[in-house]
Amino acid sequence: MTRPDAPYARALGMTVLEAGPERTRVALTVDGAGLNMHGTSHGSLIFSLADEAFAIISNQTAQAVAVDTHLSFFRAAREGDQLMATATPERVGRTLATYRVEIRNGEDGEMVALFTGTVSRREKVDQSG
Repeated sequence: MTRPDAPYARALGMTVLEAGPERTRVALTVDGAGLNMHGTSHGSLIFSLADEAFAIISNQTAQAVAVDTHLSFFRAAREGDQLMATATPERVGRTLATYRVEIRNGEDGEMVALFTGTVSRREKVDQSG
């Protein structure tokens, strides 16, 4: 388990459990700072978790930037819940790719939200030299 490279994701306490082009998993435990006025997880916290998994998976084999995202909420998450975002590819083409990210309460728990996102892709630029 590693912390993400992105300062924002680190600040939210995200942990990368797996990072690959076929599956990426990122976890986050909901704390008091991530709650909304109803005492449940703020939607932006759930979006941020999904977006981090989306960013990691889509940049595994290409340089990618988001062009479209969508998030549907199904259940509330509460303080102490361990949210797990699992990203998988739906279709990866030469210039565009679409990914699905399921956000669940726990490893195999009920689905909290479903995120889909499309990226514009281009060949990675070698920045080592």
